[in-house]
Amino acid sequence: MWIPGSLLSLGLGLSLGLSLGLGAGLQLAVAGPLSGSGHGYEGCSENEFLCRNGHCVSAMMLCNGIDDCNDQSDERNCSVAACGLHEFQCSNSTVCIPKYQLCDGNHDCASGTDESDHLCEEKAMQPGSCGELEFICRSGQCIELQSACDNFPDCSDGSDEVNCNRNECLEANGKCSDYCWDLPLGYECACPTGLDLINHFICDDVDDCRNSDLCDQICVNLHGSYLCDCYQGYQKNPHTGTCQATGEEPFMIVTNHRDIKRINMNRMEYLEIADGLDNARALSLDISSSTIYWSDETRRGIFRMSIDQNRRDIRQILGDVQRVGGIAVDWIYSHIYWTDSGAKTLSLATLDGLKRKTLFSKNLMEPAAIAVDPESSFLYWADIGEPPKIEKAGLNGAGRRILVNIGIEKPTAIALDHIKKRLYWADSGLHELFYTDLNGQRQSSVFHSQKYLANPFGLAVFEDCAYWSDVEGKAVYSANKFTGTNVKVLASDLTEPRGLVVFHKLMQPIVLNWCVREHAACEYLCVPAPYTDQNYACLCPDGMIPDSTGHTCGKETNSSTPSQERGDSSTPSQERGDSSTSSQERGDSSTSSQERGDSSTSSQDREDSSTSSQERGDSSTSSQEREDSGTSSQERSDSGTSSQEEIDPDHLDAVSVGIIALIVVLIGIVMCCAAVHWRMILGHVKISRCYSPVHLNAENSMICNGQRMDSVSQQSLL
Repeated sequence: MWIPGSLLSLGLGLSLGLSLGLGAGLQLAVAGPLSGSGHGYEGCSENEFLCRNGHCVSAMMLCNGIDDCNDQSDERNCSVAACGLHEFQCSNSTVCIPKYQLCDGNHDCASGTDESDHLCEEKAMQPGSCGELEFICRSGQCIELQSACDNFPDCSDGSDEVNCNRNECLEANGKCSDYCWDLPLGYECACPTGLDLINHFICDDVDDCRNSDLCDQICVNLHGSYLCDCYQGYQKNPHTGTCQATGEEPFMIVTNHRDIKRINMNRMEYLEIADGLDNARALSLDISSSTIYWSDETRRGIFRMSIDQNRRDIRQILGDVQRVGGIAVDWIYSHIYWTDSGAKTLSLATLDGLKRKTLFSKNLMEPAAIAVDPESSFLYWADIGEPPKIEKAGLNGAGRRILVNIGIEKPTAIALDHIKKRLYWADSGLHELFYTDLNGQRQSSVFHSQKYLANPFGLAVFEDCAYWSDVEGKAVYSANKFTGTNVKVLASDLTEPRGLVVFHKLMQPIVLNWCVREHAACEYLCVPAPYTDQNYACLCPDGMIPDSTGHTCGKETNSSTPSQERGDSSTPSQERGDSSTSSQERGDSSTSSQERGDSSTSSQDREDSSTSSQERGDSSTSSQEREDSGTSSQERSDSGTSSQEEIDPDHLDAVSVGIIALIVVLIGIVMCCAAVHWRMILGHVKISRCYSPVHLNAENSMICNGQRMDSVSQQSLL
């Protein structure tokens, strides 16, 4: 609230008795004589001033510190009027403003001198002035604002009772763009609904849609107002104004320890769709195929079942899981993601379970609930270990980061709101429902309840409501997702309600599949990938990485997983084939012979030796060499078999190379021992045949000498 000094100067000029009917007299009273304006006011009305350039401006704009004529003629030779004790005079102007408007962030002077850095620094060094609800007397005294103009002088100089009967709003509406309210002392400007006062005088439109909770879905900002609308597939309720889904009636599905129930969301009725289970916990679904997926902690597996009444056969798709915390189905790329708090991993697989991949196995303490968003290619999961947090990453495992780790204790349930682009979570430690945007900003609490949020497990968001299951309360509840009001009990007296989903086609909107559009030729898995130009990525089984093309699985890493556990029926190396490597292995016969310990003869030498042995009549030597030949044939057969396996030596790791080297050394040692043993056998035969204690006659002596010569020749051959 303030009193314009220009109006005060104008009133003082008028008090001198000068007539308002004469434009020149008004000019003299306000600003004194103007040089160059002696040609008069021809062409302008009696309340206007004729500029040098021939333009006409209002006489109220003379000497206001603004070049209204665009030639400075309305600001020349202005007599400077003294401002009050507690007023500030704008530079090159007769305009006076109250000192409390100095350095308030608004340019009250046309020149902006009231907000200059130098002035504001000096003011900051001075002791504080009167408060906003106080009146500044000319003497510098501060009194209550309501004491001004009460017909009793509270200021020592009586300045609080001066100009009290003056209505500033009658003069150019107080320079207010819309409403001007006259006060006992001074005046103030006001704005209509939907507009804000951006400075002391002007009203401007504001974006009402900045409040994201103003509308259920779409908010359209209008001038001074706004309009709420609904997305395709929804229609506005004429009574409540909220957006409701069209088409088939939605319903919920809840796991209940030994059974799975279908709950009607409007009539509070439910029926059993699966029974005879062991310990059903986490739950997800694929609406396009009317199939639900759940985990069983006792059987340590993930199962699926169609909710179509004509075919409700239960089938296990994944085994070898320890303690599943949460599961989520990617309905666009036909994958299932799950967390395992026992193995401390986060994994994905195809919906038939045949192909499987571990995304994360580090920095996971106790992973729990999980949610996927195929449209943005991100997944979200909660970790209730120490420290508790909610994380975010691409569906390909890239760009992992912490989304929420402040104001969180035990986030046991999470859910995505695809309409408002928010992530909701229920905290069983704080007994509170929260939400945040998908970047982790603007975190907000919906409501707190020890009774209804004692131990929440499953969570879903649909239309304008949040739905959750509570293990301790043994019930399913709903509440307004914006305010937490209108809490309802949808099902009670359950055994152990945990996993919860809402079944309606709008819960899983159909979006673009980048793997199909880009004709991705991935050998193993194709998943959406944020932060990439091609919008998709190829994944390989555990223990393998993509090659340089990015589509084919190449070199094995140190960590290996059996192909049977991955659900992969054949190894990639067998699928690809490497004929050149096989040919090289088949053709490298001489090297194989050397590794078998035969360093002095080739296969042709062995044939010659065999022929020589037959000529000498040494059946034992020939038999031994035939055994060697059989061994060589077996090794060549093994070599052919290995060539079919198509092992590439360049791709073997250090462990494999070491094992092969050890086998080669062992074979060499065995062959050397066999050779030494054979020489000992020959020596024993020679002794037993030639050095008999029986006296030999001349004929027997000649036979013995012949055998000795044969032994020498055999030794030379060896």
